[in-house]
Amino acid sequence: MVEEYIQREAPDIEARKLGLMDAAKALTEKGYKIPEYVLADLTQDQKDALALARQGIGSFKPFLDTAQQALTTGLGTTQQAIQQLDAVRGAPTQADLDPFMNPFQQSVIDATLSELDKQGGLAQTQLSDQAQRAGAFGGARMGVQEAELAGNLQDARARALAQLNLQNFAQAQQGLATQRERERLAALGIGGLGQQQAALGQGFASLGQQAQALGQQDVSQLLGIGGVQQQFAQQQEDVKRRNILEPLMQPYQQLGFLSDIYQGAPTSAQVLTTGGGGTGASPLQQAIGVGIGALSGIAGLKKLGVF
Repeated sequence: MVEEYIQREAPDIEARKLGLMDAAKALTEKGYKIPEYVLADLTQDQKDALALARQGIGSFKPFLDTAQQALTTGLGTTQQAIQQLDAVRGAPTQADLDPFMNPFQQSVIDATLSELDKQGGLAQTQLSDQAQRAGAFGGARMGVQEAELAGNLQDARARALAQLNLQNFAQAQQGLATQRERERLAALGIGGLGQQQAALGQGFASLGQQAQALGQQDVSQLLGIGGVQQQFAQQQEDVKRRNILEPLMQPYQQLGFLSDIYQGAPTSAQVLTTGGGGTGASPLQQAIGVGIGALSGIAGLKKLGVF
């Protein structure tokens, strides 16, 4: 005879555990479909932000092109002004003065010299008359006086010619100086225009940078707003999934709850007497072992987060 000591629950507890095992088996065989995770799509604001960002790529280029053209024009205008200033600063040449010379200068000279010759002729006539009245016509004294008169006439002609040429030259210098002053002022004006054109080019470049920066701000704001909307939509999808999943998991949670309670139920020692030897387990032991294994499996699933 073989006596074995085993630990058993009270019959009603044992029956409840066996019923729990049956319920767990039936629930497991029934199974359920876990709802899939849903990822919230991009919001319209996020899509608009991406489209706006794509449109903004290279949007500053027209501004830079215009700026480059303005800068190039400004540099060319400034270079023209520098060349004009260099021209008016140089020493005047005869070619520079010729346009400002009196075109009637030779006529004035001819008329002046003719008048001097006329006056010289009158003086010669008077000298001859005086010599005749004095009875010295053709004498040595008359010869000296005629030579002196001729020399004075030549001096007068030279002084008149020099004076006329000097006046004409001074007049040409004044005309050239006036013309160069006008050209200098014009060159300065052109230089100022070149600087304005260059400044305009810089303004276009700055405007392009500002436009791009403002566009980026719009993109950032739209992305921020769209991000909040997407986050809220994702939370809604998560709540929907949780609302579907919780009823499915409730039976498993209840089984786990009962399993925890039954694990603390009291047990009692009993002696079973069998007629044969060996160490084989009795049918009741096998049933209890299966029940304990099932409950342990349920507890393991709970620890893994299934319910």
